[in-house]
Amino acid sequence: YTLELGESYVARRFDSYFTGYSVEELKERRGEVDQLVEYLPGNLIIKEYSPRSATISTLEAHIQKCKMEGFEPDLIIIDYIDYLKSMRYKSGEKKDEIDDVYIGAKGLAKSLKIPVVSPSQVNRSGARDQIIEGDKAAGSYDKMMVADGSISLSRQKEDKVLGTGRIFIMKNRYGADGLSYNVRIDTN
Repeated sequence: YTLELGESYVARRFDSYFTGYSVEELKERRGEVDQLVEYLPGNLIIKEYSPRSATISTLEAHIQKCKMEGFEPDLIIIDYIDYLKSMRYKSGEKKDEIDDVYIGAKGLAKSLKIPVVSPSQVNRSGARDQIIEGDKAAGSYDKMMVADGSISLSRQKEDKVLGTGRIFIMKNRYGADGLSYNVRIDTN
């Protein structure tokens, strides 16, 4: 589910990832891309909602529709979960709204028995850190407590030029955490 970028752009990013062609090359190589994608195992559904227009219930209804049409998801990715609308808190504390959405997403994962994954943002002070820890989560630290696993990716100015960064395992209910890894990143 995309609440930030358009469906067609997200689809092009997936096509780029799966085929190895850059987003810019996709149009000129459309025939090759279509052939390569046709032979990939599984299915991918990309659904766009405007920020703050969809709730967890909206996603549940869409998932049920997909199931009725024969598509059983094995992973849900929500980009960007903080843009979902709270079902319980219509106005008031932003923190309460964010917490409600994260708890709802965890409930969705439990009821479907599949992972729900989403990126989130760091607060201003975390943007300068070499290693981003859980206390730098934007909006509400409580979302860290709801998550079963959390990783951070730190990329400073020089990392963006060099294609490098650091991944930190902030939380892992099922294994080791507190681990940091230097990584190479190709954002194309």
